[in-house]
Amino acid sequence: MLIVVMIVAAITGIAFPALTAGLASVRLSSASGTVASFFTSSMNRVDRREEAAAIVISPKDNTLAVFTAASGEKPARTLDLPQGISIEGDEPRRVLLLPGGTVPRVTVVLRNEKGARRSVEIDPVTGVPNIRRMEGDAR
Repeated sequence: MLIVVMIVAAITGIAFPALTAGLASVRLSSASGTVASFFTSSMNRVDRREEAAAIVISPKDNTLAVFTAASGEKPARTLDLPQGISIEGDEPRRVLLLPGGTVPRVTVVLRNEKGARRSVEIDPVTGVPNIRRMEGDAR
């Protein structure tokens, strides 16, 4: 019985680092999809309500927020990124979305605690978000 417990402990010790690296990758992939969805829903909201909005990307707070004229100084929507995922950059960026206008080119680079990076870019021609792995990543 003691030998079986030792074998299970050895297998667990070997598999644990690989499992945590896989979870970090899944978290980064999920956060990238959530950011893309946040941009898409914000652009749809601007067109449907015919109301200009500003998206504030704050690397320091690790959040994205949408402000409209109706919401005032309080954001209409916010997106807090999960623990272990951060936005690259130092200063907050603001993107203005106008109803019926062209979509500005926006790129947000996300990084997980393992150093893997993904970029979420809004194509200004189609308005469709593209999620890509950044070069130099192991995965």
